[in-house]
Amino acid sequence: MENILAEANKLVLGGVRELVLVAQDTTVYGQDLYGESRLPQLLTELCKIEDLKWIRLLYCYPEHITDELLTVMAREEKVLPYMDIPLQHAAGPVLKRMNRPGNRATLTALMERIRAAVPDITLRTTVMVGFPGETEEDFEELCEFIKDVKFQRLGCFAFSPEEDTPAYNLPDQIEDEVKYRRRDIVMEEQSRISDAYNESMVDKTVTVLVESFDKYAECWFGRTAGDAPDIDGKVFFAATRRIQPGDFVEVTVTDTMDWDLIGEMI
Repeated sequence: MENILAEANKLVLGGVRELVLVAQDTTVYGQDLYGESRLPQLLTELCKIEDLKWIRLLYCYPEHITDELLTVMAREEKVLPYMDIPLQHAAGPVLKRMNRPGNRATLTALMERIRAAVPDITLRTTVMVGFPGETEEDFEELCEFIKDVKFQRLGCFAFSPEEDTPAYNLPDQIEDEVKYRRRDIVMEEQSRISDAYNESMVDKTVTVLVESFDKYAECWFGRTAGDAPDIDGKVFFAATRRIQPGDFVEVTVTDTMDWDLIGEMI
C-alpha cells in the first residue's frame, strides 16, 4: 500500500487531480499481500492526499463488492459515486459456463444494494453476447435485465474465440451473424436508456473536470464524475473565463448529442 500511496502523492504533486484505480479485479486488492482485501483502507488513505480531488473505481467484480467498500464510498467525498462492474451476462446458465457465480436475481439485488448505499451512483458494466451455448432465452433474459437495471453506462461485445482458452473448444458455438445481431440489439436498447438519462440531465448543473480544447468544435470539453476517461461521454462547453486542463468548472447542461452533453459554463 505504501508504494501506491507514494506514487499517488507524486502524481498529485505533478498536477494530477483524478486517480483511477484499476486491476484485473480491483475489489480484491491486497488479498495476495495481506491475506484480505484492503481496498477500503487504501481508499481511506488516498483521500488524505490534500490536493487530490477525484478517485474512480474501475473493474470491480460483483462477488467481491462488500458493505465495507460501499460504506467508504458513501463516506468519502473524494471517492466518486461511480463503479465499473464487469458482469458479462445475467442468465445463470451462461454465467455458469463462464465460471462466474450469480444469476439475474442475485445481480439485480446487488445493483439495488449498491444504489441504496451510494446515492446517485453511476453504474457501468460490460456484457458479452454469443458465448457458446447462449440460447435465445438466455439472450432475452439479458435484455430484460438491462432494461430493468438501466445502467447509465454499458458496453456490449460479441464473443470472440481465443485459442488456448477453455471457451475455444466449448460445444454449441454461436454463428457470427447471430452474435452481431444480438450485440446490435443490446446497444440499441442501451442507446435508448442513455438518451433518457442524458435528457434528464438537461437544465442541471454539473461539475466538470476540464480536459482540453476542441479546435474543430471551438469549445472546451471535460468529464463529469459519471464519466471515466476514454470509455464514457464528455461535456462540451464554451468557457466564460480563462481556464486550463485540470480545472474544475460548473456547467449547466443545455442539450445532448449522442452519448455526450452540451452546456454553458457558469
